[in-house]
This record gives sequence, structure tokens and C-alpha cells, in this order.
Amino acid sequence: MCELNHSHCHNFCPIDVAKGLCRLSGTLIMTDSPRCEHFSEKPRCGNCHHFCDQSTPAQCQGLGKIYWADANANASLCEAFARR
Repeated sequence: MCELNHSHCHNFCPIDVAKGLCRLSGTLIMTDSPRCEHFSEKPRCGNCHHFCDQSTPAQCQGLGKIYWADANANASLCEAFARR
């Protein structure tokens, strides 16, 4: 897994691949800049109980059928997401 940064925060709104806006402060921030004190991690596949990275490629085993999964994929809308 990669180190957490602004792109992993609920408050981050991307503009392009390099930058985005903080929904709390309204300031422009670089996507890979370090987290701030208001960081709130959004759900990601790698944080889910159903995520299995023991196989290659990694798999999601929570939707009835096994799917390939990326640990950093946004899981905000996943009906099977269950935080570890």
C-alpha cells in the first residue's frame, strides 16, 4: 500500500492528476502532498475485510463473485465494503 496523502481524504476534490481543492479550506493543494490535521480517510479497497492481496492479482471476495481489485481504489460506493 502507498503512503496516505491528500488524494485519500474525504475533503479532497481533484481538479486534475496533480492538484485539487480542499473542501474545508477551499485552498488549492497538490495531490501527493502530506496529510493535514483535518485528514479523514475515505474508504479504499485495501482497507476492506473482503480484500485479499495474497493472490496475484489482488481480489475482492465480497460481492458474491471474485473480482480483481486495486488496493487504492475508492470504495465509497461499494455495497460490500466492510472496514478492517
